[in-house]
Amino acid sequence: MLKGIISNALTEQDFSLIHESEQSSYFSRLNGDAARFAIVHEMRELHSPEALNEAVSLDAPKELVEHPAFKKNCDLICLLRLGKLAEFKELEDRFFAIEEDAYYYKKYVLYYTKEEEDCLAGFKFADLLRTISDKSQFDSYKKSPLSSSTYSIAAKIFIKIPFLILSHEKRELVPLKLQAEAAVAESELTDIYKKVQSLPEVDDVATDELIKELIENELENIPN
Repeated sequence: MLKGIISNALTEQDFSLIHESEQSSYFSRLNGDAARFAIVHEMRELHSPEALNEAVSLDAPKELVEHPAFKKNCDLICLLRLGKLAEFKELEDRFFAIEEDAYYYKKYVLYYTKEEEDCLAGFKFADLLRTISDKSQFDSYKKSPLSSSTYSIAAKIFIKIPFLILSHEKRELVPLKLQAEAAVAESELTDIYKKVQSLPEVDDVATDELIKELIENELENIPN
């Protein structure tokens, strides 16, 4: 499932599927003299960088291998399913060894759990874009980053495959003054905010009184 979603993300960004084997899908994006390639490879187990390079190269179609820009401009996206997200810590050094290997391809290791993959049932690339822009899902993910969720896997996809382009939603700009007033009202500090606004530019006595009131107000809000 995840391989299909990544493949959809690539085609949405003008890559064309050239060849597909049991574990790997090969894509190209040709624009005049500019050429870029991508491989999505499912790992059933974690291999060394050397073994990974060999396996992917053996399955690569001739038309890609013979292209002069293939090895220089090819991104290899390796997918590996873990039993649980906490396993990443045990495998971190081996992941980095793959991603930092300088030979053949620029590599990314995208690890995930079955629970995360199940969260993406029926998803297309457009659904990932909506998920990554959802602040409420982000807030939940931030509270529990090691829990499997739709947001956790969507975030990893965009972090681990940095050349995927995020769309930017156009929004009407809200003046800073209105944003400040809204934040003050939400914190129930409107009265004090108005006093600050009405203070003369230089008035040490009024400033001292205001500071005193702010401190007293803060102390009242501290539970015993």
